[in-house]
Amino acid sequence: MPVTDTFNTLWNRLKLFDRNLIIYFSLLSLVILIFHQNISQWFGRFLLHLLLICAVIIIIPWLDQKEHPLVRFIRNWYIVFAFPFLYWDVGPLLHAVFPGEFDHLIIQVDRLIFGTLPNIWVQGIVRPGLTDIMQLSYSIYWITIPLGGAIFYFRKEIGHFERLLFYVTFTFFLSYFIFIFFPVAGPRFYLADQIHANYHGFFISNLLRGFVQNVGFRGGAFPSSHVGVAVVILIYVWHFRPRIAQFLFLPLVIALSLATIYGQYHYFTDVLAGLLMGTIIGFRAGRKSRQMLNTAVT
Repeated sequence: MPVTDTFNTLWNRLKLFDRNLIIYFSLLSLVILIFHQNISQWFGRFLLHLLLICAVIIIIPWLDQKEHPLVRFIRNWYIVFAFPFLYWDVGPLLHAVFPGEFDHLIIQVDRLIFGTLPNIWVQGIVRPGLTDIMQLSYSIYWITIPLGGAIFYFRKEIGHFERLLFYVTFTFFLSYFIFIFFPVAGPRFYLADQIHANYHGFFISNLLRGFVQNVGFRGGAFPSSHVGVAVVILIYVWHFRPRIAQFLFLPLVIALSLATIYGQYHYFTDVLAGLLMGTIIGFRAGRKSRQMLNTAVT
């Protein structure tokens, strides 16, 4: 069988979110090749991404042949477990294209909208109890993806589960490429000398904030991928499980959006861009899924 036919066969057996991952790794490999002079250990990173592409193309179809429930679960959920590693993977590439950062442009937009900078103003309302609430709101974001997927997966609505992950991965990967070509440090880095509020809480804030400080990187603030992905999940779930979306995901998105500014993780414009991106992709996802369902019924 010709190589192209073999590849097409394997490609056609992949799910949409698998294909997103392969396309993303391929484009990332291209970025590494073109801008390798600005990337440490670039050749190793390039080979790693090629290896990951091969792994997805070969191993995932092989897992599809297995019937064991645990194997099926791993095959479908591996991308969710991989999200933290995909985030850390893009970190070393954020200044490969532009060594500088574009915070000054984002700050100008914030001041144009408000006449002042919300990140400076918000320090006046910082209190230990509120910090606990806001930090928990920011951190609880990480459960929105598995929670959104679980709503459909464990109801045996695998089509919805796969389409949701397709649009979630698309939102993440789009955000990561914007990070690379438009790096924005974020207020906790860029405005460090102007942030004097005490962000200690009564309970869990210190632990959560310390964790975020250690795993986060400078340059990935615009747009807020946290907000973008959360909005995609909110809108998609709203199309098919409106009560769950209204009473669970809507409060989470609102709290997350406020917490990103309160905690100095994002500028207002970062959040606004995330909301806009998530809204466009989310409505596209819901409308497309409804069309597919209607076509299947007729």
